[in-house]
Amino acid sequence: MATKTAAGKTPTPPKARPAARKTLKTTTAAKTAKAKAPPPAPATRPRPRRAPMLKAPSPVAVVKTVAKAIEASPVGKAGAVTSAVLRTRRAGMLSRRVRNKVVVVTGATSGIGQDCALKLAEAGATVILAARTPQKLDETVELIRSRGGKAFAYACDLSDMADCDRFVKTVLDEHRHVDILINNAGRSIRRSVKFSFDRFHDFERTMQLNYFGALKLIFGFAPVMLERKAGHIINISSIGVLASPPRFSAYVASKAALDAFSWCAAPEFADANVRFTTINMPLVRTPMIAPTKLYDAFPTLSANEAAELVMTAVIDKPKRVATSLGLAGAVAQAVAPGVSEFVLNQAYRLFPDSAAARGLSDEEAAAEMAALPKSPVDLARKLFAQVFSGVHW
Repeated sequence: MATKTAAGKTPTPPKARPAARKTLKTTTAAKTAKAKAPPPAPATRPRPRRAPMLKAPSPVAVVKTVAKAIEASPVGKAGAVTSAVLRTRRAGMLSRRVRNKVVVVTGATSGIGQDCALKLAEAGATVILAARTPQKLDETVELIRSRGGKAFAYACDLSDMADCDRFVKTVLDEHRHVDILINNAGRSIRRSVKFSFDRFHDFERTMQLNYFGALKLIFGFAPVMLERKAGHIINISSIGVLASPPRFSAYVASKAALDAFSWCAAPEFADANVRFTTINMPLVRTPMIAPTKLYDAFPTLSANEAAELVMTAVIDKPKRVATSLGLAGAVAQAVAPGVSEFVLNQAYRLFPDSAAARGLSDEEAAAEMAALPKSPVDLARKLFAQVFSGVHW
């Protein structure tokens, strides 16, 4: 039976209930699935990366960096030019002083002596080399001649008085005179007096080379210098004569003897134009100090720097060449001997005698060596703790 509708009206379509139910079911299922799903992980902010910690530069690196910056600056460049001019001027002065002069250098095959020989030969001197080892003498002569210098070598044991006489005679026979004598050869011994009671020979052999050997050469060459009214005697002494360091009684005594002789003889020779110069040399990095490893903690001169001090003596002929440290030590001993002795006693306690002096085994010596200061900072730290001993250090 057909359904009747009012005229002109459009029949209302039935509601889509099944579709609504389907949507409801879908929504409910989605909510259920959402409820069952694990909660999402909370959003995490990325942590900022830490900058790597920079290692503090060492003092040496800082000094080198600053030095390079200064050298690259206009001031540094101007200083370099000035230094070059001064070096040229100094070389000219040295050349005028020694050209065609006969200069004797003892201990001339290594360290200070070899550097002096090279500088003098380069400046035009005829250099006479004296040392014990013929092979090393030949090598040094060849080195000088390869650079255009003039040199002669004579093997001589300066601790042997007869050999000294032979050396003097040979030089005078072949070269007639000596203008400049540089007494550089020496022997150093580091040992406490209490460990030297049965080693009297240490004092004998040190005095034999450092004092009597040098004196033999002076007595051999000085008569001709006085006759010619020209000559210069340069004695390489030690800063120890001014500062009197412990453990060096044998070495310092021998050098002090030569210093005292020179200061007494100088007035006698002054009117004959024969000069004496004493060089109180500071610690120099040479083969002589190499076995003593504790010197690594001390500031030292290079052999080249030490040789420059000798060249200063050759050019200017002063009575003494010394560093500010050496002069300060001499003043301290004169003005405040008690304070000076206290400081030197602390230095004496700071380092032990050598392992050989105390008869230590190799293992004991190695352990002790490892504990020694390796730098000036370590040295200062240990000295501070020693002087101001207490519970805090």
